[in-house]
Amino acid sequence: MKPLLILLFLAALICSCSSEIQDNSPALQGVIDSTLFRSADSRAVFNDNGSLVIQGNSDAQTLSILINSVNQSQVQLGGDNPNTNIASFTDEFGNVFSTASTNASGQVNYEINGDNTVSGTFNFTALRNGIQDTITMSQGFMFGVPILTALGDTPDVGTSDTFTARVNTVIFNPTIISTVESNLLTVSGQTQQASISVLFSPDTPPGTYDITPGGDFKGSYILLGTSTVLEAQSGTLTIVSNDTTADEVSGNFIFEVDGFSITDGEFSVSY
Repeated sequence: MKPLLILLFLAALICSCSSEIQDNSPALQGVIDSTLFRSADSRAVFNDNGSLVIQGNSDAQTLSILINSVNQSQVQLGGDNPNTNIASFTDEFGNVFSTASTNASGQVNYEINGDNTVSGTFNFTALRNGIQDTITMSQGFMFGVPILTALGDTPDVGTSDTFTARVNTVIFNPTIISTVESNLLTVSGQTQQASISVLFSPDTPPGTYDITPGGDFKGSYILLGTSTVLEAQSGTLTIVSNDTTADEVSGNFIFEVDGFSITDGEFSVSY
């Protein structure tokens, strides 16, 4: 009888733990509302100004955490305007939820390890467009995420991806270039202050297409230090080449958002 009771206890224990977050190394994960996000690829880089960007990608989603100063082991998210410590989450539809809002909140506890990795915990409430569509990240956990540059080095993630543009004639040169593929392919460039993204179907053939709100071709401009997330109201996206076998695409774009003109946009990325 005793062996049977032990087996029943073990079975109950396994079932009770089946939904818990795992902590394989390296790991970057958390619970978005009630759904587990677990990064398939995680990495961190130092920007030239000393800020640290931690990023993880799944097949269709991206989680990013920007820590503006590594002089403290705990930073707050949201609230103060502007708060330059920012967490953002891009879902499978290309929607960006960010703590760059006075209505957002959260906290990151982290430690830079002696083996040039970062570990810690985090949680946050983020908003889309700064005012609506709230998501909550809980049980956020990172362990052994590799930092690919030493402090003061030029970020280099071993990729030939390129992304450039102008914002009201000022050159936009991102330190982070990322792609997320789902129903739409999201191609993004991010600096310390802002992020530009274009969204389109991964199988889009070469040609010129109109960027419109709610359409098949979208653009966005995000001011990371404020609550401003701006969606393109008009513009064009030109796909120059798209090799769906090699998963490589290049193109150029222009679009208008409230108060900003995004021009001379060019990208060439693998996805």
